[in-house]
Amino acid sequence: MNCTKDNYDSSAFTSTYFIVIYSLVFIIGLPENIAACFYLLHNTANKGLTEVKIYMINLTLADLMFILFLPFWVDYYNNGRDWRLSDNACGFLGSLFYINTYSTLCFLTLISFTRYLAVSRPLKTAQSKQLVRGIIVTAVIWTGTVGSSINTLITSSNHTNKRNDSKISCFEHYENKSVRKGLLAIHSIMVLTFAVLFGVVIANYILILRKLLIEKVALRLPQGKLKKRASRMVLMVLVIYILCFLPYHLIQLPWVFFVLDFWKSDDCNFRKRFNDLHHVTLGLMCMNCVLDPIVYCFLTEDFRQYLRELMGCLRNISVLKNRQKSQTVHS
Repeated sequence: MNCTKDNYDSSAFTSTYFIVIYSLVFIIGLPENIAACFYLLHNTANKGLTEVKIYMINLTLADLMFILFLPFWVDYYNNGRDWRLSDNACGFLGSLFYINTYSTLCFLTLISFTRYLAVSRPLKTAQSKQLVRGIIVTAVIWTGTVGSSINTLITSSNHTNKRNDSKISCFEHYENKSVRKGLLAIHSIMVLTFAVLFGVVIANYILILRKLLIEKVALRLPQGKLKKRASRMVLMVLVIYILCFLPYHLIQLPWVFFVLDFWKSDDCNFRKRFNDLHHVTLGLMCMNCVLDPIVYCFLTEDFRQYLRELMGCLRNISVLKNRQKSQTVHS
């Protein structure tokens, strides 16, 4: 029996899985990233802007931009993978996925690199000229990720396809051979980009560990605490890479060969399991929006202090309002 896309890409698991994952990321990730954004802006106002804060703020904005549009994908899967919006909307939301993924990877890599510099060259890292570098690099990243997604917006109609069940897919079915070749090239570049950035993060962590091992005595000094915190942050960035991004990029190219029919197989059960596995890794990658704020904000003492102060202010406001209501009632 010929194994067609409608035979192997119709798993009920996929829709349920994405509804749950996207809903969780939206419910948890939205307040997390809003809180992280407010904290970073508050911290910048009090202590000044640094290169690493530039990357953290932009990472938060990238996550928020992606999270805010997740309800549209929940609606898509809730309606049996039927895209009810325009082709342009499909292209726009799909491009946001790529913009978020690779801007996030770049900013996480830059955060790990600045932490390595903070350990290896603390005096130079503290200089103001690093701010200029941060601003320029950030502009380059946004220009690169948004610019590379413009083609997705221009060719939005290529990413929607009417299936045999009369429902419209978004970023799932591709029939045009010329489009398929272009997509294979794009996904190959994406995997290569990830491999390079992942290698940089691994190198940063190894170099930091090496530096800390050399300076065992110095770690007992106050500056040593800062270096150990830097190493923990890079370790957490590495964990996010491994948990969220590595599984997706390991399976991405084989899946692209399958879905674009460059690699043919009549074993529908195998293709369905492989397709489901790809969707699992895609959901894991989206979880980075929940983990990112934990790495650069929630685990720091400054953030916990900020949160305690914020909760104290909210309690004081609540007490004040209750007193005013009580006075109004008695008067």
